[in-house]
Amino acid sequence: MIGAAWGGPPDRPVPDDVRLAVAAVRGADGRVYGTAFLIDSTRLLTCAHVVRAAIGAATGGAELPGGATVSVVFPLAAPGRPLDAVVLPRHWQPARADGSGDHAVLELRAPAPAGIRPVRLARPGQAGTRDRFCRVYGFPLFSLAQQQGRWFEGRLVGPVGAGLVQVVKLTDSGYPIEPGFSGAPVWDSRIRCVIGMVVRADKRAEPQAHYAAGFMVPIRRLPMPDRSGRPRVLPGWRQPFPGWREPAGPGRPPSTRWRGRRRVAAFLAALLAAGAVAVPQPPHRCAPPVELRVAAAPDDLHTYQEVAAAYERWRAAQTEGCRSTSVFVYPAAARDVAHGLTSGWSASAGASAPGPGGGRPGWYPADVGPRPDAWFPGADAPAEEVLHLGVVRAHATVARSPMVLAVPRGRVVPRRDGPDRQRALSWPELFAKASRAPGEEPLLTGSGRRLAGTGWQVVRPDPVVSPEARMIDVALYDGAPGVAWIRREVERRLEAAQDSHGHPLDGLAAVLCRQRQLALDPATPLLPAVVSTEQALVQFNLGERLGDACAERGRPPWDRSLVAFYPEQTPGVDHRIVLLGWPGAVQSAAARAAADDFLRWLTGDGRDTLLARGFRVPGLDRAGPVLSEINGVLPGWLLENPQWEYVTGPTELDAADRRHRQARRPARVLLALDTSGSMLADAGRGTRFDVAVDGVASSLGQLGGRDEVGVWAFSSAYRGAVARLRGVSRADRDGDQVLLDRLRGTVPAGDTPLYRTIDAAARELRRLGGDREDYLRAIVVLTDGRDTASGGLVPRLGGDPPVRLYVIAVGEASCDDRSRAGTLRQTARATGGQCVEAAAGTVDRSLATLFRQLWEKGAEQ
Repeated sequence: MIGAAWGGPPDRPVPDDVRLAVAAVRGADGRVYGTAFLIDSTRLLTCAHVVRAAIGAATGGAELPGGATVSVVFPLAAPGRPLDAVVLPRHWQPARADGSGDHAVLELRAPAPAGIRPVRLARPGQAGTRDRFCRVYGFPLFSLAQQQGRWFEGRLVGPVGAGLVQVVKLTDSGYPIEPGFSGAPVWDSRIRCVIGMVVRADKRAEPQAHYAAGFMVPIRRLPMPDRSGRPRVLPGWRQPFPGWREPAGPGRPPSTRWRGRRRVAAFLAALLAAGAVAVPQPPHRCAPPVELRVAAAPDDLHTYQEVAAAYERWRAAQTEGCRSTSVFVYPAAARDVAHGLTSGWSASAGASAPGPGGGRPGWYPADVGPRPDAWFPGADAPAEEVLHLGVVRAHATVARSPMVLAVPRGRVVPRRDGPDRQRALSWPELFAKASRAPGEEPLLTGSGRRLAGTGWQVVRPDPVVSPEARMIDVALYDGAPGVAWIRREVERRLEAAQDSHGHPLDGLAAVLCRQRQLALDPATPLLPAVVSTEQALVQFNLGERLGDACAERGRPPWDRSLVAFYPEQTPGVDHRIVLLGWPGAVQSAAARAAADDFLRWLTGDGRDTLLARGFRVPGLDRAGPVLSEINGVLPGWLLENPQWEYVTGPTELDAADRRHRQARRPARVLLALDTSGSMLADAGRGTRFDVAVDGVASSLGQLGGRDEVGVWAFSSAYRGAVARLRGVSRADRDGDQVLLDRLRGTVPAGDTPLYRTIDAAARELRRLGGDREDYLRAIVVLTDGRDTASGGLVPRLGGDPPVRLYVIAVGEASCDDRSRAGTLRQTARATGGQCVEAAAGTVDRSLATLFRQLWEKGAEQ
């Protein structure tokens, strides 16, 4: 049996007690064989098969050698301090024939390192082990000197027998299931407790790569030692004071039992004396809350989570303090949700999902999320055919936000720019003012005004992935005489600004995240203007979280906050809620009723919450408290003003998309493929290298007419660290087939000169010459290991022309690996690229997805 822990560090904060209390279990050879977690001051829980592997005991039989010990290390609290732990025979239970059992308790022979707290445990009933979202923190199987924890995000599907609960992955990214992670705690972030322990993976969950499903044992079925220093156990999901009614146990005096009661009673008495508390009802008087599952656009995830939390509080106030509805909001791209609705949200493992490039594996509960009761598609408005599906019960627009040009406050000259903030210029005129240098020939507007440039520069999200940018393209291209003019006057200027400041080829939230990163860095020079929605501009200025993947938070300095300019006519984003209806077997009548009530609240009492999040609400003339001059917007700008509406129907959007692809610069990409020995590791359907070659094959098939690509292999086995398999050039069907045949005949060997290869690739792309605006230059590196053969070299990625770095990290590789210049993630982001961690069995899909974005520009040329 093997354990499970997958994924990278969580984007949302996780309490330290679950991380610091997790230990790596290692054997005498120094290798990590599994995971354990501290449940009281001296004892840890883990799996019996982890203990057997660590001590080298025989596979069969239930008995352990007398006085068996293992070594444990708490790497997040004391990475250099191994501790001995003895196996307690009383709680030793190997796996039984029916799959149950497989647990052990370890007792430390020395005190735990300072600062480590035992995890808080919960004993969920059957209802608490279905459709709950969870996280797992454990350790990959390499040497202790290199080990780092990894996160997995998944969902509890439900009990499967033998006391086990099935857990599935939410996406196909993250770390594969591999030895070394059995015994990891399963953390439910909603109740802030550990609810179970991972025991093994489902090896028969084919054709899902890398054992996409696993199993946990709930806490209620695990041994709880019963002496002083007892585990912190939460008996039920909703117990507010876990120590209040805890009975005295052996070795625990009655005075200790009553101490918690006296403290709580004294606290409540003090509040009552001040007239400031309402005594909560006992937990048993509240019925279990109805679970309402909501899919939300990743860019707006934090906003929708805050709206959902406000609704939960409102419902609790209507039900005498009982939490009657529990809203779970999870990120899901609009395209994925639309595909899921079209295919009936297939629950069959391996069913094919429709979509570009074959889509994802069609196991939607694992790949996207559970069937949603409601859906917030965000700016990506669903197609009419989706809204007319039988599964759609109702839909309504609950909020709106106009598109604006967000200009850094310190670059606005009130006397010069104030008159242009509201309906003075069209989008093409405002863009010309912002993107032209002061010394350029002034633009003659339709009204006869000579408009001088300000030199602000403008960054726009990538229309390939951003619905907001697609809307703006309709406005920017309005009246354009041809593609050559669009290239010269619009796209070239946008690309120069994007390259100069390292903004990514990504959606609005990612672009604003980079803008915030620059704004918070005092060393950064003048910032550009950004195409944005009004609501996102307000969230930026307030320092709120931007999207699902942005770690930067904090208010920008006053002169680097953003000010909204409203063109004469501008498109806007309609924020809808879509209510969904599923068969009774997967959606209860109570969940439907809760979704209906959520919609009524959003169009009634909840409108104040939407206003407080920076939206404008249809039918309301007033603006919310955050729509103010101090936050960079004009509160008197009304949605009902007919000049704000701008037609962006499917016909206009498709025409703008076509002109955008024709006007964009082609890509010049150098793909560097890791051929070190570790690429021979199994990936479920061949080796890691086999799957990577499949990805290269599909990517070459997407090459546009003017795009260029080169392919390198890198390993210490090559003289000079790299083998130049294909020079940077345009599509060549015959030559590409020769290249693929050569790759398939390659046997990976040697170490990993990662940073040396990145440095050489950047020099190669610059050596090829050409004007900086002629190509998008990018390095794409696929690797499964840390740098082991570059001798401390720091790759030189800065310079002219700019080069973007994209890294696909699989296996033991991590975006959080550090070099002298920072982590791989930080290094890639500084160039406008990105680092993505992927499962080895999905490398081909990760490559295809990336190149669809990089080479989309050449698809019709």
